[in-house]
Amino acid sequence: MKPLNIVIVEDEAPAAERLIKMLKEYDPAMQVQARLDTVQSAVDWFSQHGSPDLVFLDIELGDGRSFEIFSRIQINSYIIFVTAFNEYAIQAFKYNSVDYLLKPLKKNELHYALDKFRNMSGASQPTVDLAALLDNLQPKGNKVYKNRFLVKKGTRYFSIEAKEVAHVYTRDRVHFIKTKDGTDYIIDNNLDELEEQLSPDHFFRVNRQFIVNYDTIQEVHAWFDGKLKIMVKPTPFEDIVISRLKAGDFKEWLNK
Repeated sequence: MKPLNIVIVEDEAPAAERLIKMLKEYDPAMQVQARLDTVQSAVDWFSQHGSPDLVFLDIELGDGRSFEIFSRIQINSYIIFVTAFNEYAIQAFKYNSVDYLLKPLKKNELHYALDKFRNMSGASQPTVDLAALLDNLQPKGNKVYKNRFLVKKGTRYFSIEAKEVAHVYTRDRVHFIKTKDGTDYIIDNNLDELEEQLSPDHFFRVNRQFIVNYDTIQEVHAWFDGKLKIMVKPTPFEDIVISRLKAGDFKEWLNK
């Protein structure tokens, strides 16, 4: 049996190194052809090298979601997604015969996924319907979003209404809600979870660190390399810059 050629698309170096170690434990003959960390680097690599046997694909990358890769290039590989998405998205992966792993990776789950891949790989090409996958991952019209969030400041807990949230952000691996009056509260939920809980009519995930409320956007400026820089009130702890790949979606959201 020829060694498997694998590509890993993951922007967190420790997570990628852990995955490589676990893959080698499963089969030392596996060949990791590349470790890519952005949507753009993945598009460039696959354009030049074609499709490997198997791709491990993180959902959230530094310059956008990895689904953007498929809108720009054809990849005829089996894919195992690495995801922190909630249950409805996981069901979509199963329905479309795409395997998934939740972070942090567990050895037995990885081995199960690889065994499943071995059984599937006799087919001439993958049969994954990526268009259906993307459709299933979109929020449904009847989804109910949260109205209040439990937050903490010091030793005290507060309930904050969603309409009072100016923006949500991550700093030094701690997640915060900043309210419209400029107060910062710690919240246990991470930004992936909050993105699913906040109404997309009012909130937009502009990058890995920030989700902003439409009501708080003061100005939008063209930035270098096709990026956008937005000014919000109250002022965030650092500049908010939107990648070139996400700028188009943001403009469409502003124009709804």
